[in-house]
Amino acid sequence: MKTSSVSPCLIAAALMLLSACNSDSDSAPITDCQAKDGMQPVCTFHNPEDIELLPDRKTLLISQMGRDMTQADAGSLVFFDTRTQAITPAFPPSSAAPDTATNWGAADCPGNSGAAIAPHGIALRQRDDMRWQVAAVNHGGRESIEMFELLSDGSGPRLEWRGCVPAQGGTLFNDVALMRNGGFVASHMFDKHASQLLGMNSAMLKAMLGAHTGYVLEWQPTAGFRVLQDSYGAMINGVELSADDQHVFANVYFGDEIKKLDRVSGKQIASAAVTRADNLAWDDQGRLLVVAHSGNLLELNACISQPGSNCVLPYSIIRIDPQSMHSQVLLTHSGAPMGAGTVARQVGGDLYIGSFSGDRIVKLRYPDSPTP
Repeated sequence: MKTSSVSPCLIAAALMLLSACNSDSDSAPITDCQAKDGMQPVCTFHNPEDIELLPDRKTLLISQMGRDMTQADAGSLVFFDTRTQAITPAFPPSSAAPDTATNWGAADCPGNSGAAIAPHGIALRQRDDMRWQVAAVNHGGRESIEMFELLSDGSGPRLEWRGCVPAQGGTLFNDVALMRNGGFVASHMFDKHASQLLGMNSAMLKAMLGAHTGYVLEWQPTAGFRVLQDSYGAMINGVELSADDQHVFANVYFGDEIKKLDRVSGKQIASAAVTRADNLAWDDQGRLLVVAHSGNLLELNACISQPGSNCVLPYSIIRIDPQSMHSQVLLTHSGAPMGAGTVARQVGGDLYIGSFSGDRIVKLRYPDSPTP
């Protein structure tokens, strides 16, 4: 494993810098739910960190995180109908359902996570056998990738649990992207078992100072885990796969870079410079949408220190050509109606943006889309 060392003096300096932000009056949470700057908030969620669009092109699957990913407070997966704004449970289901025999996970999966689930990044992909698979990073009860099948009947979409892949050692997953054969790539941020310094994981502090604390893992049903050779960086965040499963895109959050990797060799073949990139999502034209935190470290820490609040952390939406890795800033935003954006998902001519903290998502017109 590749690592980078950071001196204790630099860590102490970072802690002093971060502690200075808590008195900043501009970090007060957003309390109303009013539209602003062309953004319409929907304020009925719980830390809606990641979003996938279902095959019907109208329904969103949304990952609702717990208050703190390292403490693994329980969360849930929900469906959101963009036409009616109705929210329905996806997992845990509203009524108990028996586990099915299909196993899309590892042989050592200890069983259904149930109500303990604390989801983070999610992925949706149609498999080679034409069934729709969902994967969800889980911090609740265990560190794992949970597998589900997306099904639909007269009452709408539903998820059935299909197994899990437990993490190894101190792995702390952030995001996951599925392959058509049922394998996946996932981002490891930093060692979840690292010591605490003034209430913060010391490995995260090292990442903030540029140390290589994370990497991209690939898992295959027959081969298990492997680390992609050139994927190391200062806290790997969002990941995505090309349509042919040949290229991996990985956000190096504190390295201010998006890596393009050859999945088979693990070698880096290109990159884009993006400051603190969070999640990735494909738009309808096959371009990558990136939500990046454009605020400074003081603003970021002010948001992290108030888990569950509607914090005001500024963010940008950036569009990237996956071939050239050329980037274009589509939007920059600060303040109400929502800060701390994490993901931008296209639904027709609109974008839906999620957040790792707060009670809302926002809807806005996709820049460059024609007016309806």
